[in-house]
Amino acid sequence: MKGFLSAPATKVIIGLLIGIGLLYLVSRFVNIAMSMRMLQQNLVTPRGIVLALLSGACFLLAFSIRGIRWKLFLNPIGNVSAFTAIRLVLVSIFLNFLLPISSGEIVKALILKRIAAIPVSRSLPTVAMDRSFDLLPALFLMAIVPLLGLQMDIKLWFVLGIVGGLFICLLVFIGLAVWKRTAAIALLRKITGILPRAMGGKIEGFATGFVDSLLIGASRPKIFIPAVVLTCLAVIFDSLFAMFAFWTIGFPIPFGTAIFGYTLYNMFYIFPTPPGQVGSNEAMGLLVFGGLLHIPATQVTAMFIFSHPWAAVLMCTAGLVCLKTLGLTIPIVMKKGTEESDIKSENALLPEEQEAPILY
Repeated sequence: MKGFLSAPATKVIIGLLIGIGLLYLVSRFVNIAMSMRMLQQNLVTPRGIVLALLSGACFLLAFSIRGIRWKLFLNPIGNVSAFTAIRLVLVSIFLNFLLPISSGEIVKALILKRIAAIPVSRSLPTVAMDRSFDLLPALFLMAIVPLLGLQMDIKLWFVLGIVGGLFICLLVFIGLAVWKRTAAIALLRKITGILPRAMGGKIEGFATGFVDSLLIGASRPKIFIPAVVLTCLAVIFDSLFAMFAFWTIGFPIPFGTAIFGYTLYNMFYIFPTPPGQVGSNEAMGLLVFGGLLHIPATQVTAMFIFSHPWAAVLMCTAGLVCLKTLGLTIPIVMKKGTEESDIKSENALLPEEQEAPILY
């Protein structure tokens, strides 16, 4: 039974069922027909087309910037061009979009081994550290949210309180990791052990990667400072994507609302999502932009009815083009994804044997 539940096909089916359930819940709370009419009225206009193209350009730029940021972490361990790093990031988000598990990061390390002869044991830690930088903007924005001009109510204060508590826990974990890393990892595994395996593993990966990034930053400011700057640029383009998407459906929102809402919305991707992010985009978007930021549910749904397939087209097109330029095909990449167990065995150190990755 356990083997059946862990099979890739089973995960895809379960993920799709969950996504369809989320879509059904959204349809019970929102007038989908009205959202569709709003989208049709605005998207077919010249203004709507221009705004849609602008949102698409911002979407691709955000992930291209993340590719350049990842190259900073790769520089000490291998000679990889910025163009190659960008293509690998675009392939990664394409695979993460298709599959219910985040296999894109693993495949990214495997492809890098093939084209640049960099061992997976050395590149995989850079992937975790690079991804952890996407957590920084959320923590920063939570601290300055009262300055963004948002309407603060009890729900928003509640969310800020939870994130603030998590931030304090993260600071304690950082201090413990600096003092005794093995004890910090052991404690983290005990805490995340009560969660489902996929969720606990992701939280553990983000936490340890985040701490490792800070430790590297202390010793290599020439890596850390540019990475922070590039992260800020990526978040700006993420937010512009969301802002232009709302403008496309005829509901202009200010940049402050877009940057807070979309950054908070992106935090949910630490958890597994259904294949194609079916249902999860709409449900989480409605929760953040509708429930917390008080944007009418009809407009929020119209925005995600537009942005979800638009982002899917962008990710799939960019991912397939990048695979082609790298001399790879989807069957080859999917076959490499099955080598995940080999990666785990290659990096399977006991907690007391693990040390912070050395990138300098």
